[in-house]
Amino acid sequence: MHNSCEPMVLLKQGYLVAANQALLEALGYENQQPLQSIPFDRLCQPLDKDNPHLFDTYVGAGRGRCRCQWRSLKGDWLSAQCHFTRLTFADEDYLHVSLGFQEQFGPSAALQLQLYQQVFSSSSESVLITDKQQKILYANAAFCELSGYSVNELVGEDVRILRSDKHDDEFFLNIKLQLMEKGFWSGELWDKNKQGHDLLCQVRLSAIVDEYRRPCYFVGVYSDAGCRDGSVSHLRTLAYHDALTGLPNRALLMQLIPHQINQCRRDSSGFGLMFLDLDRFKQVNDSMGHEAGDTLLRLVAERFCSVLRTSDTVARLGGDEFVLLINHANGSQAVSRVAEKIIQCLEEPFAIMGLAVEVGASIGISLFPQNTEHAEELLHQADIAMYRAKKSPESAFVFYSEDLNQELVNYKQTEQQIRQGLKRGEFIPYYQPQVNSLTGEFVGVECLARWRHSTKGIIPATEFISVAERSGLIQEVFLQVLSQAIAHISLWKQMYDRQIQVSVNISGHQFCDHQNIQQMSQLLKASGLEPGAVKTEIAESSLMDNGHYLLERLAWVKSAGFSIALDDFGSGYSSLRQLKVLPVDTLKIDRSYMTNLNEEPGDRVIIKAIIQLSKTLGIGLVAQGVEYQEQVAFLQQNGCHIMQGYHFSRPLPAAEFERLLAAQVGSGA
Repeated sequence: MHNSCEPMVLLKQGYLVAANQALLEALGYENQQPLQSIPFDRLCQPLDKDNPHLFDTYVGAGRGRCRCQWRSLKGDWLSAQCHFTRLTFADEDYLHVSLGFQEQFGPSAALQLQLYQQVFSSSSESVLITDKQQKILYANAAFCELSGYSVNELVGEDVRILRSDKHDDEFFLNIKLQLMEKGFWSGELWDKNKQGHDLLCQVRLSAIVDEYRRPCYFVGVYSDAGCRDGSVSHLRTLAYHDALTGLPNRALLMQLIPHQINQCRRDSSGFGLMFLDLDRFKQVNDSMGHEAGDTLLRLVAERFCSVLRTSDTVARLGGDEFVLLINHANGSQAVSRVAEKIIQCLEEPFAIMGLAVEVGASIGISLFPQNTEHAEELLHQADIAMYRAKKSPESAFVFYSEDLNQELVNYKQTEQQIRQGLKRGEFIPYYQPQVNSLTGEFVGVECLARWRHSTKGIIPATEFISVAERSGLIQEVFLQVLSQAIAHISLWKQMYDRQIQVSVNISGHQFCDHQNIQQMSQLLKASGLEPGAVKTEIAESSLMDNGHYLLERLAWVKSAGFSIALDDFGSGYSSLRQLKVLPVDTLKIDRSYMTNLNEEPGDRVIIKAIIQLSKTLGIGLVAQGVEYQEQVAFLQQNGCHIMQGYHFSRPLPAAEFERLLAAQVGSGA
């Protein structure tokens, strides 16, 4: 009561108990003490035209509404609409009265309506006035010209004769609720003129209220969105279309989907919604520049439009994300055929800056009405399915299912836990030594990320790295682990006078990110370690994805003070000519060859060829995944002596690895 801006009083046995600030201001009092000594019948009286007996009935019963007059501090009588309510506290009755003073609200609704009609009769803006029942009461000449109807054809008719089928009943219900609650609504509205053509208008709706703030009439001011020398049309284009590609943007898409839902409900048909994300777009953007990335997006948009039907819609949400609305597609088979066409249209390379650029697509699909009948949910479901497609190399498009929703919930939970883990410093390095098998000496160590979870214990990288990469947290995790690793090898160098080269894995995205390389370089320089003390391991396939910009990226890494290892060598079909000129220091044989060494004679041949290649090119070699003595013997026999694997040591936390190192130094190895 005291926080309300509406005047209120609380009475007990005919005397005022409490009054809020709004009432005191209305009657001119500074505080409520003088009012508490005035009997209610002297403070409030019924208006002459009201039945005094009815007033007494309302007051006595504590239920009802009537018009009264209240005496101000100056002795003036102020008219108000009063609402009486009986309240009971601690077995005692109180009377609550809320007041609406007529002087607060201005002229009556009827008088306002007359004024509006006079003002709008000669206005150049199109004006329509209706009552609460949506019956048309007035239309000026400009509105008649806009709609094609005469005044006589409009007045007395329901406003629904102007409605287009582009909006559903819920859309108009929301407008009505906002008018009743706030008294105003503004936005774009599709109407229909006399000839039956849809007309897009910019509309401002206002409520005309009576002296007690009750909406009685509604005034609509209409502007044709296609007039004014195209200026409004141009603004609409900017608001609803992507500036880069000219495609519909999210704002327009979220109007088109409900319209399509309504259409399909009438036709008992369905449609598909595809959420599409380009594969390898970031590499193009990072390696060739934003101008090349923008050119690629425009070319992709043109290619999409060329293979879709005119009844379909393709929109760009931002970045490399597109949404395709596939009309008249009943069931998954019809939508699958369109998805296959989209994938095929991207197979031909794009010519950008004189280079052939290849991209693919990951597509998630939701279906109406099979999955849901709500626009936002359809888009959300397609988004979920797209991320599953991105994680599934064997499938370029995936249909939404409830299982995928649970997967997203798990992903979000893991992402949030990673964020919390970063704040608590839970990501730590584990170390697996690289050993000279002839002497037993540690010649290097691979740093492997582990998550020391507060409740789950040590979590291997395979269980969180993909979430960290997808959520954009991989760099924070990487730097948290790397900074500890650099600190450890600096300490071991001081304690044991042994320079242990540490190898760290970086993803293709990190490899392309110049800022990432700079951050790594700053950590290395701050440590005082020699250049080359940290070796970056990057998968052979990631290097291949960077094409013509490979040498430039590797030069970044070299100039930052790092040596370079090509991880999983033999899995990516590197060009030997390319390998000859790359500034690579070490090749790491793909562990799959070691796993099948006994069962696959061909793998032995490949390992021998890789060993010979490294000797010919003068590049260091490490065999990883070594678990058995037989593998050690085969590698030694063929001239590969640096090995890594469980045969020598599993990955260890820093303290355990240090004990191994201390024991080795103590033994003179």
